[in-house]
Amino acid sequence: MLLREYQLQDAETLAAIYRDAVIGIGSSAYDAKQIEVWSSYPEDIEEFRQLLSKGLTIVAQHDRQLVAFGQLNPLDHIAFLYTASHFSRFGYATKIYQRLEAQAIKQGLKHLHTEASRISKHFFLKMGFYIIEAEIVERKGVKIERFKMKKNINNEFT
Repeated sequence: MLLREYQLQDAETLAAIYRDAVIGIGSSAYDAKQIEVWSSYPEDIEEFRQLLSKGLTIVAQHDRQLVAFGQLNPLDHIAFLYTASHFSRFGYATKIYQRLEAQAIKQGLKHLHTEASRISKHFFLKMGFYIIEAEIVERKGVKIERFKMKKNINNEFT
């Protein structure tokens, strides 16, 4: 497994990984309309390309093929963490997450936070996050449940 920083030419592949993860993994916890709306992002590839350039975006490669990605943006927020469905449960998300957390610690941050799906909340719980609250967001008129989560990443309890 090779981890590296995002490059602009990765955007199309990462958009495909995003959609594949949502459709292939998310469908076990969300209905068809929710999946349709959720997977429709990113519609504007240039906007997505620029969004991935912000903060720190790490990609995972398997035999030169991109299979997963994660992002800190801003540096205390896990903005993305997605794995292609046929590469899920092989440790790619864990390795990316560990790299992102290490960078946050290096920057002197005390906490990480994220908004996790019904699927990814279990991953984040295993990584030491706790649920702050469940929330309902609306995308294109469709309501989707997610979870605001937080993790202390230093020895202080602040």
